[in-house]
Amino acid sequence: MKKWLFFARPFSSRFADVAWLLFRLHLGLSIAVGAGWSKLVNLTTASEVSKLLTGAAALGPPDWFVQQVAQLGFVYPSPYVWAWLAAWGEFAGGLLVAVGLLTRWSGLQLALQFLIIAFLWYDSPEPLLGMYYQQLLFWAFVLVAMVGGGRYSLDYFLIRPQHSHSQGDAGTLKPALLLLLLLLLGNGDVCAQSATPRLTMQELARLAQQWERGSLTYLDYSSRKSVTLPTYLNGMRPRSNELVLDFVYQEPEGKQVEGYDKLILDDTGTKLEWDGVPMVLVEKTPLPNQTLRLKFEGIGQDDQRDCLIRRTLLLGPQQILVVKEVKYVGSSTFLVRNTYRFQR
Repeated sequence: MKKWLFFARPFSSRFADVAWLLFRLHLGLSIAVGAGWSKLVNLTTASEVSKLLTGAAALGPPDWFVQQVAQLGFVYPSPYVWAWLAAWGEFAGGLLVAVGLLTRWSGLQLALQFLIIAFLWYDSPEPLLGMYYQQLLFWAFVLVAMVGGGRYSLDYFLIRPQHSHSQGDAGTLKPALLLLLLLLLGNGDVCAQSATPRLTMQELARLAQQWERGSLTYLDYSSRKSVTLPTYLNGMRPRSNELVLDFVYQEPEGKQVEGYDKLILDDTGTKLEWDGVPMVLVEKTPLPNQTLRLKFEGIGQDDQRDCLIRRTLLLGPQQILVVKEVKYVGSSTFLVRNTYRFQR
């Protein structure tokens, strides 16, 4: 029974064991602190410890994470319960992988979590060629589940032969720990890293240009048909963290109609207020041809009904695409509300 729980086998080379130790420490601690801990204390990043000291941080998973869990269908008994379990799985599982205790079981548990994130939550999963960190973490935890803790783990300490380690073991381990210490000291912001994607205003400011060749396609709720209008966009940046999108629509009878959207990016680069609707950045993916794909989600209203709003942006040097989707309470799918297309 003990071997099943704490199974660990050393590599043939002690240097390989040292490399595996460093890999486990980085993988486990980055998930435990950057992903699990920040969700458990409802922080945007793990560096906002001051919120805990002042009492400004409410214990519990953040709303955007509960929304993601609900979207995946984990609604019984409550998406909040599943969000708690997922956050604890990241926190406790990451710590266990780092110290090498119950390593294979912890790796398996985290691999299952990231299997859901990488291949069910992600819109267009590419099992082998996809270049997004959720899939990379999935394969990393699969590797941990297959390999185990290695020589320098609590698992191996619990099941190793009942004789002390040789001087060679200690002599190899000391430089490894010194190297890890130097890496941590050299990057004082290591605990501030988070699995939450971040956006800069310079990246979003591609919208702050004049786009004369464009169109708006929207769903007319009265006729249930799609309508397309020639559209002109003048994007402006009145403040360092604010964008104003000024639209001019050409109606079929020749009349011009104006409208505008206001976007405000918060200081962390993870939240955006879009026309008064608080939204969270849930995806940031670089694509070929200097194009960036962004996805924001937040709770708002459409057609005077409560819904989850998703906005997807494709920002390129020669063209941009902005898609608004809504998912109403009780519905399992998103409905495309409107699509803006502009090009040079």
